[in-house]
Amino acid sequence: MAIFTRRTFLGAAALGTLGVLGGRAVGAMPAGPDAGDALTIGYVPIACSSPLLAADALGAFQRRGLNVRLRRFAGWADLWSAYLTGQLHVTHMLSPMAVTPTSRPTTLAYTLNTNGQAITVASRLHSEVNGLADLKGRVIGIPFEYSIHSLLLRDQLAAHGVDPVADLELRLLRPADMVAQLEVGGIDGFIGPEPFNQRALATGSGRVLHMTKEFWDRHPCCAIAMGDDWRQAHPGEALAVTDALAEASSFLNAPGNHTEAADMLSREIYLNQPAALISPVLQGAYRNWAGEDVIDPERIHFGDATDPAATAWMRRQLTRWELA
Repeated sequence: MAIFTRRTFLGAAALGTLGVLGGRAVGAMPAGPDAGDALTIGYVPIACSSPLLAADALGAFQRRGLNVRLRRFAGWADLWSAYLTGQLHVTHMLSPMAVTPTSRPTTLAYTLNTNGQAITVASRLHSEVNGLADLKGRVIGIPFEYSIHSLLLRDQLAAHGVDPVADLELRLLRPADMVAQLEVGGIDGFIGPEPFNQRALATGSGRVLHMTKEFWDRHPCCAIAMGDDWRQAHPGEALAVTDALAEASSFLNAPGNHTEAADMLSREIYLNQPAALISPVLQGAYRNWAGEDVIDPERIHFGDATDPAATAWMRRQLTRWELA
């Protein structure tokens, strides 16, 4: 029997699907696609999804005999609900989503990216904030409870003497809404993906307080998850998907491809963001809290092997914060 804590309830309510998280699905799981059918892969348009988008743009899926269709979601709740109810069998996920116990057994099949996230704080607070301890009493946006952002921020706040439950508000926001909320004063900062930290830097509305790699270099962020039912029924397709992602990751990691990759990812059908915001992310260029221009080639990296120790850490943190 599933045991729901307050936080688990909130997470399930965010999905709008209490009947599937941690319990039995509300209805029969749809059958997997017949041979030759299109494979629909869900994604949220953030830089972490770049290997998936590049694999499509480069024809890596097609060369392996896959007929892939990408389905874009504005936020994680809708995507997870679609996956748990069988509308998707393969999808982009935040890595903690893939290791959270649910009604649908799931495999974290491929780690899309490591690093690539930041804590961005409103520029108006530059004179008041020097570190995480100064976030007490603030409102900080997070993309989802079941995210590396949520888990890593909570862990680091606690390590700096800030109770992440009692001492500040962590507010759920879709990544695309974070900068707008920062600009109008709805939040004081956010921890989130690219290119939204870069957008805050470009508009002057925010400054990077910390890159998350400062806390844990090569931490996982996003992944491709597969339903075990689909993966076991389609082992060849599953392998072809991860092979295509590996090809795309190698392309993205090569410095000589960053300009081309930024142009490719900027297309309306993919990230729908200016290449001028994507290119610095791939190149590792940003301005830090102290106002120094930094070039860090490891700002984001694609296609690292899935680390069992990282997976174990995520599971412990989900339990620690009563999310699973």
